[in-house]
Amino acid sequence: MTNSTLHLPFKEILKSIPGFFGIRLEEEPRFEVVESSGDVEVRRYAPALLAEVTLAAPHDEAIDEGFDILAKYIFGENAPKGRLPRSSARSSDPGVTMEMTTPVLQRPSGKGWTVSFFLGNDMKVSEAPAPKDPRVELRIEPAHTVAVKRYSGNNDADKRATTKQELTAWVNASAQWHRDSKVFWAQYDAPFVIPFLKRNEAMIQVVSTA
Repeated sequence: MTNSTLHLPFKEILKSIPGFFGIRLEEEPRFEVVESSGDVEVRRYAPALLAEVTLAAPHDEAIDEGFDILAKYIFGENAPKGRLPRSSARSSDPGVTMEMTTPVLQRPSGKGWTVSFFLGNDMKVSEAPAPKDPRVELRIEPAHTVAVKRYSGNNDADKRATTKQELTAWVNASAQWHRDSKVFWAQYDAPFVIPFLKRNEAMIQVVSTA
């Protein structure tokens, strides 16, 4: 994200102020750490409901546009299907307002990128509001294991390339884990957060060789 926070509702911008100092209050997906090796963690993530959009555009353009499309969905451009345990109190036309979560997942997809928001670990597709924008898709991501390398600073092309190379090298050298996907990224903070406090992660899905 480069300037997407400018399109958030004002109350959400206020709620994001603690993030300026690296304090994150948003809900995150559940996981357990199954291995730590230097600056790499292997995590087992629980099943989760995602809202996502795929755009045929360069990284920065796709992430900004994708973020805005998904933000509009969770802030009311939807058709309610039921009571959401994670939603705010407002539930009326034009739709249901849900809370922001973190991180924003960024996966290369063909000639573009898929941007994903985490909606919840215990929510079914049938319980989520239906997107009004046909580009938004809801899907359950099954439990999976990923190798993760965390890094700070802005999530620019150089940082992504460096962490991709380092994480791939770690997995290739591992006797226990075999890569099972392309490298993708998780961005936890808004663009205005102090760079050295920003949390970004390179991820790659892995399977055990045992």
